[in-house]
Amino acid sequence: MTRWCFYRWQMVVVAFMFMVFLTTPVTSQPQTNILITACSPANHTNLPNFYANLNSTFQDVRTQLSNNNTYFATAEQTRNSEAVYVMGQCRNYMSTRDCVACFDFADRSIRFCAGANGGRVVLDGCFLSFSVANASDSKGK
Repeated sequence: MTRWCFYRWQMVVVAFMFMVFLTTPVTSQPQTNILITACSPANHTNLPNFYANLNSTFQDVRTQLSNNNTYFATAEQTRNSEAVYVMGQCRNYMSTRDCVACFDFADRSIRFCAGANGGRVVLDGCFLSFSVANASDSKGK
């Protein structure tokens, strides 16, 4: 009986060592390789209002993507004459943490379009775009 317990204990140790050394740990991968960056050739004239609205909409989209199982978000800020529309999307297999990390990288990357009327950045794991509509653009339509 003691011999059986001894072999049983050895089998448990061997199985544990097998699991520890032959498994690969899971690591986070927000997939932040930039595929496309594009900026509108037209620039903005009222930069303080534009930046206030842009920052507000980016924060709103980030908050929406921070919720579990949310992979697509839009936001708009029309507080003044510089209306800003933002859309962000992550791949649906990403974790919430990786989605937000990808969005944060896209946010920093799209800032190269600062002052432009629109921009987009496409990464392996997510997509972010913004566009601007002046109040004077939509009055006659």
